[in-house]
Amino acid sequence: MDADPMTTTTLADAVSSIDDRGDAEAATPEAPEPAGPAPRTGRFVQFTVDSTCYAVSQAFVTELDRVPPITIVPRAPSWLRGVANLRGDVLSIVDVRAFLGLDATSSITGRMLVVRLLDEDISVGLLVDAINQIMTLELDAVRPPVSPLEGPLAPFLTGMCVAGERLVAVLDLERLLRSADLRQFDDVKEDSSCEAH
Repeated sequence: MDADPMTTTTLADAVSSIDDRGDAEAATPEAPEPAGPAPRTGRFVQFTVDSTCYAVSQAFVTELDRVPPITIVPRAPSWLRGVANLRGDVLSIVDVRAFLGLDATSSITGRMLVVRLLDEDISVGLLVDAINQIMTLELDAVRPPVSPLEGPLAPFLTGMCVAGERLVAVLDLERLLRSADLRQFDDVKEDSSCEAH
């Protein structure tokens, strides 16, 4: 008995249609699982002072340099090493080691971070032992310390985090630069700038 050509065509079309649908489904990737919010990150400059690692937001750091020649300011605290002229800008030079009550940073092996507030045209040089790296940190990973910290930098500490295998203290550089300790020398820089002209 001969097969009805209409039936054969219809079955072929049906099989072809099923095959096409299967190929289309295989080619269509599954919708990804809805992900949580992307982690908030920030770029930080990591540096070392007396074997402790610190990090500050890169947004406030304009330059990384060697320790420049420094002009001593009379009757200033030991942690204010003096002022320096960096391409026409007069910087107060703050020795972070001395600020912590340690021996002064070496002018030969030490390094300087030139930092400034985002809304002011005033720069400060921070002397540190070493500049380690520029890194990305997940901001949610920065947690308050387990126990309260003491020392001159404690009020300016945002929190602690682990970067690689190191425990890093993250500093709120804006709060430090706006502190009464550092702002008391704005007039010193202005006087030095006037004398330089």
